[in-house]
Amino acid sequence: MKLCLRHLSSLSVKFALTITAVVAGVAFTTGAVIVTLDWQHFHRELESKSLLLAHSVSITAAGDILRNDHWSLFKSLKKMARKGTGERRENGIITAMIIDPQGVVLAHLQPNENPLGMPLALNDKTEERLLDSAKKFRTPGTLNGGFGTNGFLEGIVPILSDEKLLGFVRVRLSYRELILKAQRSAMIILGLTLALVVLGSLLGAAISRRITKPLTAMTQGIEALGRGELSDIKPITVRNDDELGILASAFNKMAKEMAEKKSLEEQIAVSEKLVALGRISAGVAHEVNNPLAGLMNCIDTLKEHPDDPELVERYLPLLDKGLNRIKSIVESLLIELRIEEAHGTDNSSSLDDLRDIVESEINGRRIDFIWENHLGDDVLINKRRVQQIVLNLLKNSVQALHDKGTVTFRTFRDGNFVILEVSDNGPGIPPEFRNHLFDPFFTTKQNGTGLGLWIVYRLVESMRGVIEVESEVGGGTQFQVSLPMMNVST
Repeated sequence: MKLCLRHLSSLSVKFALTITAVVAGVAFTTGAVIVTLDWQHFHRELESKSLLLAHSVSITAAGDILRNDHWSLFKSLKKMARKGTGERRENGIITAMIIDPQGVVLAHLQPNENPLGMPLALNDKTEERLLDSAKKFRTPGTLNGGFGTNGFLEGIVPILSDEKLLGFVRVRLSYRELILKAQRSAMIILGLTLALVVLGSLLGAAISRRITKPLTAMTQGIEALGRGELSDIKPITVRNDDELGILASAFNKMAKEMAEKKSLEEQIAVSEKLVALGRISAGVAHEVNNPLAGLMNCIDTLKEHPDDPELVERYLPLLDKGLNRIKSIVESLLIELRIEEAHGTDNSSSLDDLRDIVESEINGRRIDFIWENHLGDDVLINKRRVQQIVLNLLKNSVQALHDKGTVTFRTFRDGNFVILEVSDNGPGIPPEFRNHLFDPFFTTKQNGTGLGLWIVYRLVESMRGVIEVESEVGGGTQFQVSLPMMNVST
């Protein structure tokens, strides 16, 4: 009964937290949208203002430049600055300038720092980037000089005369007011969000209490379901036709269906074993019959011409190849049967025994082999099964690379699971082959048996694990195996 009360308490907390999270999420999302829209609106206004101020200077600038009247250019900038600054400095102009196409100063609001006729003073890489970008403008536009309270927006208008580029007007406006306004909006939204979170918590607690209180009668049945004791589940009496009554009826129906499902699953499991056995038998018959037929033909031909050395020389390699093919298939099946029945355990350092085997498989080819075993010695694994899984996957990766590339093995613990990862940067697996990777006797290799990945799948399944494949044509392949800790260590 204590377990039931703990379940109900947990459910009550989840309901309350869910409602609170939904309310907080909606409030935060709405606030974020409002702040974002406000930022965008003000940013557009700032862009329009910077371009408008720059245009006001560019109207007369072309004639002044042609007359080399630098004093008039400077007065235009000062006049524009007085109009644009207004009463609040933080919303005004940081600086403004007129430069020629090579970046030489024709007029500047800070003439002491940027003398007339000299290249524009560039104090940092940001200024260099902005100048390089400004020189490329042929139509009015804006540039960002970084965000934050010291950030700014720069409006740029090229000065043209008879389609000849004479220079640029650059007007720089501060982001300070934009930042302050966004901060004010964010604080308001934060206050509203906190208030709604408190309200949502109270509302969630009230709703969860009302929902979980009538569920006490169901807890014993739910616990029995969790233990798999379907015969101990008693039907729940349905007293009302409301939502909880509908839930109780659905629970009764589910319990009945689960009992039937369990019986059906047991029957299906037996059928699947028979089907798997039939598939393997058919596959073995097909894979063995093909080379066997060729062997019989060779032997019949040799019987008819026993004294022909050319036929002997031609058919002996074929006989050897066919017999080795049959031998490989039989050995793979025997390995699978022996390994699947193995139950010996060892610590994870036993995986390091495979490193030398894989390096010998590489055999001097230009293949980089990266080995990262991050499991501690306290982690136990089914030694023979896990070693066979890792070895098969690593051999596949090495064979996929042919002459060069990188193969990586990595293993680590993730909660109650042992994770095994084998990846390579080879050619990848075409999409049309991915659904058949774990089918017995499916292979794209010239001399492959098609049993390696099938054995891996069977071993992973026998330990109630999961195997996943990620592959991109031309981008390599990664196999990830997740094995439950309790199953691996038994």
